[in-house]
Amino acid sequence: MPQLRLLSASIVLALGLSACGGGGDSPTATPDAGTPSASASALNGVLVDDLIVGATIFCDGNDNGVLDAGESSATTDADGKYVFDKACFAPIVSTAGTGYDKSTLKAPKGQYRALAGSAVVSPFTTMRAVSGLTDAEFKAVLAKLGLGGIDVATFDPTKDVARATTAAALAKILNDISEIVTAAGGDSAAAFKAATIAMARHAKSSTGNAFGSDTDLNDLVSAAAEAGLTAGNKNSAGGAIWSAKALANARSLATAGITTLAGNIKRRTSLADALDDLSSGAAVNVVDDTDLEDDTKVAEGRGRAGDAVELGKAQYVSVSGDVVTVAPLSGTATDYTLSQFAAGMSLPGQTLSTLSHVTLPLKATTLALPRQGAVVALALEIENKTTGGLMQGAIDKVVLKRNTDGSVSATIRSDSKVHLYLKTASDVQIGTGATPLEGVGTPLLTNGTDGLGIDLQKLANGMRKQFPDNVSLINKVLTEQGNFAVKVVVNEMDFRHADGTRLGVGKVAVKVPGSDAVARKVSGIAVSGLVTF
Repeated sequence: MPQLRLLSASIVLALGLSACGGGGDSPTATPDAGTPSASASALNGVLVDDLIVGATIFCDGNDNGVLDAGESSATTDADGKYVFDKACFAPIVSTAGTGYDKSTLKAPKGQYRALAGSAVVSPFTTMRAVSGLTDAEFKAVLAKLGLGGIDVATFDPTKDVARATTAAALAKILNDISEIVTAAGGDSAAAFKAATIAMARHAKSSTGNAFGSDTDLNDLVSAAAEAGLTAGNKNSAGGAIWSAKALANARSLATAGITTLAGNIKRRTSLADALDDLSSGAAVNVVDDTDLEDDTKVAEGRGRAGDAVELGKAQYVSVSGDVVTVAPLSGTATDYTLSQFAAGMSLPGQTLSTLSHVTLPLKATTLALPRQGAVVALALEIENKTTGGLMQGAIDKVVLKRNTDGSVSATIRSDSKVHLYLKTASDVQIGTGATPLEGVGTPLLTNGTDGLGIDLQKLANGMRKQFPDNVSLINKVLTEQGNFAVKVVVNEMDFRHADGTRLGVGKVAVKVPGSDAVARKVSGIAVSGLVTF
């Protein structure tokens, strides 16, 4: 335990330096000509909405939607591709909430499915698998959705220029419905499945094309939102999260906001051109921000959801001026840029023990964050480039909130969990393993006029007071010098440079001591750099 306590202290202190820098039943598809047969097999394929990286996908031998012992599974690579260890003769299914979409940088909240033998797993193979339509009916539905002539088992929208934005707009409808349910604490997998079925059935019964007019698109979104929000309207205990009135208002706001964003995406010339619309959480945040029981607030929300100009703007969190400020206990604070951090930031004569604050000023656009805050996970990896030593830490349930002036503050929820790992140069490994620490608390973070950061000395003194038996070891960690490669990852969030260009992406996989297992993986926006003390 003393070693774990020391590990907690060292990683938290390092974090201060760098982090501031399916549910529901539905019919199954009816096998007809063109549908993969039960004997069809697949060994590999691609998981795509946009491409989905780091997701778990498996061969569902008993078709129960759960990865069971003995079923082949794989993790998608940087191109969304996966390879099973043997041929799969069963439906191919993803695990909801794993990996991240390369456009939205968020984990898909729904479970994707494909019939046996499919080379692609996508929202459209999911629609084929769960809609209950015959092949002929499904082909007609695809035509009404603007995807006529495709074979969903091989259709990769990221490689089909003519249909890419149409497919992305349809996926945006399903994903935002699932995100709204997730933000409210409901069953997002059930919402995704129900919305997918509703989209297919609405298209089947409609007389026009989904994108034929604003009214046609609005009707499609409304049908999907009604089904998805209704199916997802249950918490983990099975109780309703929304009253009947709140549910109706959520559907109204969701329909208005999602229709605007989906229409924008359809009109774009390419997926790259649609990136801001795809990654925007504006429609989700409008619903999440609104007191759905208050008629006045709902009216305000309708105004926001119907504001096509505001919803059409890029929505993200950025680093103001790309500046990181380092303040020592004595002397003058110094500003460094993210480029300087990436190239190598030298702090001669300093150690963690001599630093007071390190801050990063963050700004959020109007609809980048919900008013009550967005919940993200943070992860840190620090590698000693000389010795090969490694420190990793991940903390969930960090709440980022936009202040009235556009700045961003952060708190850590009391039910947050921390995973830690340390490997020394002599290959001694310690860490929390599969059992995380809990209740680290908000005092780790500071929110001042200069930005979001951490008071290193208050934290260090708190650690010394809490762990009196380890004071000498804590002091040793605080005074270490050398060259350190640092990587910080934030999930579920679109973080950008001050000029609006995106930061890179990456992952931190916190290890389990003495094992190849991973205790906690965080994928998303990554800030990487070098620090020399």
